Amino acid sequence: MKIIPMISTFNPDSMNAVIIATIAKCCLLCLATPMKMNGWVSSTIYLSIVLLLLLKGAFTRKSQDLHCGACRALVDELEWEISQVDPKKTIQMGSFRINPDGSQSVVEVPYARSEAHLTELLERICENMKEYGEKVDPSTHRKSYVRVISHDGTKMDLSETQFDGDVTSSLKFACERIAEEYEDELVEFFSHEAENVKDRLCSKRTDLCDHALYLPHDEL
Repeated sequence: MKIIPMISTFNPDSMNAVIIATIAKCCLLCLATPMKMNGWVSSTIYLSIVLLLLLKGAFTRKSQDLHCGACRALVDELEWEISQVDPKKTIQMGSFRINPDGSQSVVEVPYARSEAHLTELLERICENMKEYGEKVDPSTHRKSYVRVISHDGTKMDLSETQFDGDVTSSLKFACERIAEEYEDELVEFFSHEAENVKDRLCSKRTDLCDHALYLPHDEL
């Protein structure tokens, strides 16, 4: 499948800031304009404000879909990576200083889910977003993100899935922001086995997803 090179990365948050600033300028223009200004000028300004508010709502929804999708994909990728670690693999933890009795306070713990393992994963896991595509729900027009290349090579259903440089770059950027901002929460959740991590982390703890809207997709 051919990937279209990325020309520019769309940032809904920046676009929202631009729209809010434009609305503020329109409101100031209304206040600065004499009350007896021409009716068509007044109507144009107010119509512009309405349109900008509608655009802000659309970009806000796009931003939420993107960040929610990135969080859910991040959880999926972390869970898969952890499952691939040899259970017998261990790492030494503790102090390597020699105690007065000649011993060391070092213990061996499973490498999987250790802080060192999770930190290493978080540094590179978002590279996996290049294997995701974007799907749009025809009834709600909300976007979700799914793998287009399976981990085991199984053929994926790519119908109605957009897969190009813009999608993967935006998803990777959102993933990196989440991994950095919520690193402590991610380590907390993945340091031990837990159920419903996507719902608990992406909806309840971080509020990146609308809980009622995205919960059904846990089964996707």
